[in-house]
Amino acid sequence: MDFAFPNLAIPDVHFIHGAEPGVFFGGEYGALPSFANGSALSTGLTPGGMPWDERMFAMNTPSVQSTGLGAVTDDVAMQVDGAQIHRPQRTLSNSAAPPPQPHPPAIQPSDDIRYPVLKPIIPYLKNIIPLPLAFDLLEHYFSTSSTSYPHPRSPYIITFIFGKRAFLRPQRPRSCSMALLASMLWIAARTSDAKYLSASPSSRGRVCQKLLELTVKLLRPLVHRPPQQLNAAAGLSAGDVAGAAMADVEEPVDHEGVERSANGTLDDVATYIHLGVVVSASEYKGASLRWWNAAWGLARELKLGRELAPNSSASVRGLRPDLGDDGQSIAQPVTEEEREERRRIWWLLFSMDRHLSLCYNKPICLPDRECETLLQPMDERSWQNNDFDFVLAPDAAQHQQHQAHGPPVVFNGPSLFGYFLPLMAILGEIIDLNHARSHPRFGSAFINAGLWDEQARIINLRLENFEESVRTYEAQHLSDLGVISANVSSSDPSQATSRTSFSSATTDAQQQQQQQQQQQLAFEAHMQQKKALVYATHIMHVLHILLTGRWDPIALLDDADLWIYSQSFVTATGHAVAAAEACGAILTHDPDISFMPFLYGIYLLQGSFLLLLMADKLGRGAAPDVIRACETVVRAHEACAVTLNTEYQRNFRKVMRSALGQVRGQCGGEADAGVEEARRREVLSLYRWTGDGTGLNTE
Repeated sequence: MDFAFPNLAIPDVHFIHGAEPGVFFGGEYGALPSFANGSALSTGLTPGGMPWDERMFAMNTPSVQSTGLGAVTDDVAMQVDGAQIHRPQRTLSNSAAPPPQPHPPAIQPSDDIRYPVLKPIIPYLKNIIPLPLAFDLLEHYFSTSSTSYPHPRSPYIITFIFGKRAFLRPQRPRSCSMALLASMLWIAARTSDAKYLSASPSSRGRVCQKLLELTVKLLRPLVHRPPQQLNAAAGLSAGDVAGAAMADVEEPVDHEGVERSANGTLDDVATYIHLGVVVSASEYKGASLRWWNAAWGLARELKLGRELAPNSSASVRGLRPDLGDDGQSIAQPVTEEEREERRRIWWLLFSMDRHLSLCYNKPICLPDRECETLLQPMDERSWQNNDFDFVLAPDAAQHQQHQAHGPPVVFNGPSLFGYFLPLMAILGEIIDLNHARSHPRFGSAFINAGLWDEQARIINLRLENFEESVRTYEAQHLSDLGVISANVSSSDPSQATSRTSFSSATTDAQQQQQQQQQQQLAFEAHMQQKKALVYATHIMHVLHILLTGRWDPIALLDDADLWIYSQSFVTATGHAVAAAEACGAILTHDPDISFMPFLYGIYLLQGSFLLLLMADKLGRGAAPDVIRACETVVRAHEACAVTLNTEYQRNFRKVMRSALGQVRGQCGGEADAGVEEARRREVLSLYRWTGDGTGLNTE
C-alpha cells in the first residue's frame, strides 16, 4: 500500500541548527567515504551564508541545488536573530530518480568499538566526530538527571522510548536504522558537555549541522512503497514529491535499508520525533508539523495503536528484522521489549498530538478510538532495567488481560506516561469540545448550548477524578517525605569514628554510609514524585481554565460577550489563582524548570492570560493576591526562557511586566498607559486561538 502525505512541503533543515559558512561534509574534517561510482555524501550547498549569534553561528544560502528529483530553488528570505537568511522554497521537476548506491565500505571488527550498536554508522562518522565522542554521545542520550528514577537529562528528549540496555549492551545490541542512530547522536550533541564540542564557539554548531545533514540523508523519503514498486519506479510524481521529506539528495543506502525504508519502520517514526522536537523548540514551530505529521501518519500505517498478536512478522510489527550471516532476514517471534517500544512510541505521539493541538490551535490527529485496546506503558524503572519477568509467569496472558489499556485519565506516577499522558487524554476531549463549539455550521449558534454544557460537565468530572488521584498518590507515597529529609540531613558518617574500637567504628561507618545512601536515593525518588505532582496540579488547573474560559488573549481583553460577568469567569479566575500557587511550588522544587522544559511553556502561558486580564482591567485596584500571582508567573517565564529559550515566553514576560508596572503606578500618565496597553495588544495579537489563528505558530 502506498503511503504518502498530500500537500506536505519538503522540510528545510538548514535553519534547525547553524553551521559554519562553507563547512559541511568537507573542509577541515575531510569528505565522507567514497563509493564504487566515486560519489560521496554531499550537501550540494554553495558557500555564502551569513553569521548567526552564539546559538546559530552560520547559515548556508544555496541558490540552486541539483538533485535527482530536479532543480531545487530557494527564494524566501526571513530574519533569524537579526540576520537575513534564505529558506528554500523548493520546486521540483519530474526527472529520473537515481538508483540506490552501493553499500558503504564495511568496517573491520575492532576492540575499540565500545558500543557495537553504532557499527553501521561508523563509516559516516569518522569525518564528523571522533569515534570515542560518538560513544560518549550515545551514553549522554540515555543519561538521567536522577539516580533514583529515570528522567532524561536533555530537554530535547521528552521521555525514554528505548531501553538503555538494548543499545549499550556489548552482545547482540538492538538492530537500528542508521538514521535513528544519527539522530540520537545529533540530539545528544546539542547539550553534551564534551570538550570537543566546546573547543571553539562554532564547534558545536558545526558538528550538529553535520549530524543533522547526515540524519536527513540517511532518512529515506516519506513515500513508503513496496520494494518492487520502489525499484521499478523511474521517478516520482508530483504527489509523491509532496509527501517526501527529503528526497532531494543522492545518498548511498545499505541493501537491507532499501526494503526497510520502502515499508517504513518504527525507527523512522522515532527519527521523525527527534526532528520534530528540536524544530518545535526553535522559532520555526510551524515547520515542525511536517515532521510530526510524518510521525503520526506512519504510526497509524504501522498500527502502533493496536496490540500485536503473538509471532507477528517483521513487516507487520514495523521493526527492523534480524539478519543472519548471509544478510537474509531471520524470522523471529515478537519480543515483549519490541511490543513495549511500539506502545511507548504511540503513547508519546498521542500525548504530543494533543499538546501541539493546543500550541498551534489545530484539531487532533490521533483519536482515542484507535488505541482503546492498547496496553498502557510499563513502569519507567522496570523498562530501563529490562524487567520483563511477568511475561515468563504462568499467568502472563491473564495478567495482560487485566492490565490497564486505553488512554489513562488518572495520575499514576512521576514518569511522563504517569502524570502527563492522563492530562493529555483529558485535554483531547477539551480540544474536541472547543472545535465543536466553534464549528461554522454545527457550533453553539446552531445547537442547543445545553448539549455543550453537558459535555463540559463530564470533562469536569474527569478533572476532578484526576485531582482526587493526585491526592491519593501523594498520601500513599509522600507521607514520610519529611522523615526521610530529616534523616538525610542529620546523617553524618563521621560520628562513627568516636567509637572505642577501630574495627567496630569502621564497620559502623560503612553501615551508616550505606544507610545514608539508601536514604538519599529515597529522598531523590520522593523529590521526583513531588515535582510530578506539582506540575500535574498546575496543568490540571490550566485545563479547568481551558474548559470554562477563553483561549485567545485578545478576545479575553476585548470581552465582547461580557464573559467577565458570568459564573464561569469566577470559576476560571479561581483556577488561575490556584495555578499560580502551583507555579510557585514548581519554582520551589524545580527552580530552573528543568523537569519538563519542552512541554511546560504553553500551560504556563494559558494559565497566565486571566491574570493579565485582571491586572489590565483592575489596574491599581488589583488585589495583592493577583499581584503576587502575576509576579510568580513572570519569574516562571524567566526561568523557562533560561532553560529553553523561546520568543513567546520572552514576549509575554514583557507584556506581564508592563501590566504590573501599570498596577504599581509606574506609568507616566494616562497617555503613557495607553501606549503601553497598545504595545501589549500588539504583542499578544501574534498569538491567536480564534478563527484561523495558529497559536504559537507565527510563521
